Amino acid sequence: MTTTSANPFDLTGHVAVVTGGGSGIGLGMAGGLARAGATVAILGRNAQRLDDAAATLRTHGNPVLPLVCDVTDEEAVTETMARIRDEFGWLDSCFANAGVRGRFTPVWRPRWRSSGR
Repeated sequence: MTTTSANPFDLTGHVAVVTGGGSGIGLGMAGGLARAGATVAILGRNAQRLDDAAATLRTHGNPVLPLVCDVTDEEAVTETMARIRDEFGWLDSCFANAGVRGRFTPVWRPRWRSSGR
């Protein structure tokens, strides 16, 4: 994205996805993006938490789309990304903040899919 504003941190027109965007670090990241002018889609597994977060993020005046999505489910992620593309027309960036429990070691696909469930 080319920024023409005098402010290099102006994200007006930028579309971002934040996983784990309903709380914690993900919500903080989504808030920073929204304050900078970005349109934000927040993903998580708790609909109420996402709706509460979206209400807070909308106070910055930008569109916010809260979507329930389990990022360990490949099909759900594919469908959710398609919905974001349909809603906003494109996607500029994705911030993976969804939490994972357990040790940080190399994992294979079946283990990754079951993490966080």
